[in-house]
Amino acid sequence: MSSPETFVVGVDGSADSRLALQYAAREAILRGATLRVVSSFESAGRFGARYGVPIPVSDEVITATVREETKTLVNEVVASLPEPPAVQVVVRVGSAGPVLVDESRQADLLVVGHHGRGAIASAVLGSVGLYCVLHAQCPITVVRSRAKRVTEPAPAVSAVATAPADAVTA
Repeated sequence: MSSPETFVVGVDGSADSRLALQYAAREAILRGATLRVVSSFESAGRFGARYGVPIPVSDEVITATVREETKTLVNEVVASLPEPPAVQVVVRVGSAGPVLVDESRQADLLVVGHHGRGAIASAVLGSVGLYCVLHAQCPITVVRSRAKRVTEPAPAVSAVATAPADAVTA
């Protein structure tokens, strides 16, 4: 018997990441997959060095806090499901895009929200989602809220990106 599929979903506490988690959890149930919920953060030391400010908290403390926040989010989402999937919570230090792409190497599906907590919310794909679409090592689904859907026709495309024949992109 082969091992179950693994679906990775990136969460950051934003509304779109909650939608991505809900989608990924439902898909994991349908396909009998394990759900790996991934959160990441920039190292406190790196932030301090970049801005010349001493950071009085360690990465270990931030990891513990992010892990608890992520577990709370997961518990809220899976509480509404009749039979929750097996869930793993992973918290890693690093930029969200590269962390999720690295996690995608061992995944059967990567799920991300359309936008995270970035300062700019618009009709275009967020920077982490775009990074993942361009670099993921497995099929990827980008989940967009109904409220953000554009009802006008898409603008003309002047360039077409291609993916390897064995890759599925959003």
